[in-house]
Amino acid sequence: MHTSFSLFCFVSFCGNRFFKKNPHPTEKERTEIANKLNITINKVKFWFQNRRTQLKSQKERSENVILKQENEQLRLENLAMAEVLKNPLCNKCGAQATIPDGSIHAHKVVIENARLKEEFSHFTSQVSQMFGIPLSNKVTIPGDTLNPIMSRSLMDYDIPIQRNEYLVQASRAMEVLLKLGNVNAPLWNRNIEGGGETLNFVEYERDFPPFLGTKPPGFVSEATRARSVVPMTSSTLVEALLNADQWREMFIGMIGSCTTMEVISNGTGGSRNGALQLMKAEIQLISPLVPVRGLKFIRFAKQQAQGQWTVVDLSIYSRIEGHMTRRCPSGGILHDMPNGFTMVTWIEHTEYDEQSVSHQYRQLINSGVGFGAQRWISALLRHCESITAIMSPTLNHHLLQDTKRSLRGLAQRMMSIFCGGVCLTDGQQWDLVADHAPRRPRIMAHNYISGFGEPMGIVTSATYSVWIPTNHRHLFDMLKTKDRCIWDVICHRIAVRNMIHLPLGQDETSPNCISILYSNIERTTEDDQVMVLQETISDMTGSLIVYATIDFPTVSVVMNGEDISSVALLPSGLCIVPGYGEDGAGGERGSMVTVGLQLLHPDITTSNMITMETIIMINDLVARTVQGIKEIV
Repeated sequence: MHTSFSLFCFVSFCGNRFFKKNPHPTEKERTEIANKLNITINKVKFWFQNRRTQLKSQKERSENVILKQENEQLRLENLAMAEVLKNPLCNKCGAQATIPDGSIHAHKVVIENARLKEEFSHFTSQVSQMFGIPLSNKVTIPGDTLNPIMSRSLMDYDIPIQRNEYLVQASRAMEVLLKLGNVNAPLWNRNIEGGGETLNFVEYERDFPPFLGTKPPGFVSEATRARSVVPMTSSTLVEALLNADQWREMFIGMIGSCTTMEVISNGTGGSRNGALQLMKAEIQLISPLVPVRGLKFIRFAKQQAQGQWTVVDLSIYSRIEGHMTRRCPSGGILHDMPNGFTMVTWIEHTEYDEQSVSHQYRQLINSGVGFGAQRWISALLRHCESITAIMSPTLNHHLLQDTKRSLRGLAQRMMSIFCGGVCLTDGQQWDLVADHAPRRPRIMAHNYISGFGEPMGIVTSATYSVWIPTNHRHLFDMLKTKDRCIWDVICHRIAVRNMIHLPLGQDETSPNCISILYSNIERTTEDDQVMVLQETISDMTGSLIVYATIDFPTVSVVMNGEDISSVALLPSGLCIVPGYGEDGAGGERGSMVTVGLQLLHPDITTSNMITMETIIMINDLVARTVQGIKEIV
C-alpha cells in the first residue's frame, strides 16, 4: 500500500517535472528514484518508458488531426474554385461570364488540381516518414462539382464531396442573409399592403451579385422582410424548423408537404449548431390559379452567439428538374429576449416563373403578400398563440385541456385536407374531371380506399376563384356574421348556433378560432344530430373559413379528449386574399375569393363514372356559393 502511494505521489507531483527535464534517466538516476520511493528499479524504468510512449501517441494524434484539417481545407478550396468555374460571374456587372475555349479552361483546372495534389502528397509523406504509417496520397475531385468539360473524365471518383459543396453554399447563403437582415434603407422599403418591407432590387443588385446565377427567361424576383416578437425561445424554434413534421404543423395551410431527404449534419457538441440537411417542400397559396411552389433546398442552422441563431434556406437548383421556383438565401435571424420570447427577423427571397401565375394574382404575389415574409411571420404568431390558448389554465378555462388539444388536432386535420384538395398537394393523386374553364370551377376526383380517417369512396374537389369588390378583412367579417344560409350551400341548414367556441388568440374576439356549430332543428336521437366543425383564421395577408360536417359521436370523442385520428372529414371553405380585379394590377382593389367544395359520391366507384349530370350539379353548387357571397356584399 505504501509502495503504491509513493509511486502515485511521484507521478502526481514530481514525475512530470522530472520527465520534462530528463525523459531518459541513467541507471544511476533510476536507482536514486527507486531508493527514494522504496520501489524497484524496473518500476521506475517502465514508468518512463510508458510515459514516453504515451506522449508520442498524443503527438501522433494531434498531428494527424492537423493534417486532416489541412486536407479538408484543401478539398474545400478546390471545391469552391470548381464552383466558381462552373458558374463564372463578371466582377463588374455580376452577369454570367463567357467561358473561354473548353480545352484551355480544363487545362487551368488540371494545373491547379495538380498543385493541390502535390501539397497533399507533401503532408502524407511527412506522416509516413514520421510514424511509419502508409497513407494514400490520392486526391479526388468529384465530377458533379465541375463543369461538363471536366466531369466526363472525373466521374469515376466516389468521395461524397457534394456534401462539402452544400456546406460551402450554405455558409455563403448565411452571410448574405445576415447582411440582408442587418441593413435597412435604402435596401428595404416599407410595404403598405400586407405589412413588412420589400427589397429595393436596384440597391440589391448593386451590392450583391446573382447568387444562383442569371435568372432563367420569364423569371422574376420577389423579396420581403418582416419582424416580430414571438413567445418561444430561439433554440426551440430552430429545433422545429429542422423537423419536417413540426415545420409543417407550425405553418399549417402554407406547407402542402415536406420531407427531409438527407441529414448531412445534426450539429456539433450536442446542439443544433452547424446542422445541415437537404429538404423538399411544397409551398402553397390556396387557389387553383396559383401553382404550388415545389422546392428542393438545403437548410443550415448556425448559432452566432449565445441566444442568437440563424437558419437559412437555399435552392439546390437544376434546370433538368424544370422547377418554376428558385429559393435565394431566405430564412430567419433569431435573437433571444430576457422574458423567454424571441425577436424574429424573417426574410423571403424567391425567383419564379411569372407566366405560370394568373394575371389576377400577379400583383398580390409580386408585392410579397402571397408568399412573403409577413405571411410566414403571421402564421408563426398564430401557431404560438394557439399553443398558448391550449396550454394556458386561464384562457378558455371552461374547456378541459385534453378537450382543447383534441379539438385543435381535428381542426388542423380539416385545414390540411381542405388546402390539399384545393392545391392538390399532400402526396394525393387527383384525377381531372373538368378543367378550369371561364366561369366554371376546376373539378378533380380522388378515390379514398382505406376508410381510416377519411371518407370511403370517390370524393370530388371543386375549386373556383373570383374577384369581389370588397376589402378582404371587411368581407371576412361579413361572411362570419351575416346569415350563413345566403352563401353556405352545404351546411346552411345545420350551422346556426355555437355549441363550442375556442378562441386561439388572447381574447374572445380573436378572428382565429375553432367552433362547433349546431342546428335548431329537432332530431329524434342525438346520433341523428349533425353539426359543423369550423375554423377561421385572419391576418393582414388573408383569411380562411374552413368547415366540415361531424356527428354527435365525434363531438363526444372531442369532448373526452380521445384519439381523433379515425374521424373522417370532408371539408369545404373559403380563402380570401387582397385582390386587384379581373385585369390584375390595373383593376380595382378588392378581394380574390377561392371557393373549395368537397363532395362524397358513394354510388360511384371510379372517377370515369362521374357523369355530366354530376358535373352540372357541382357547377351549380359553386355558382350558388359565389352568388351568395356577392349578395352579402
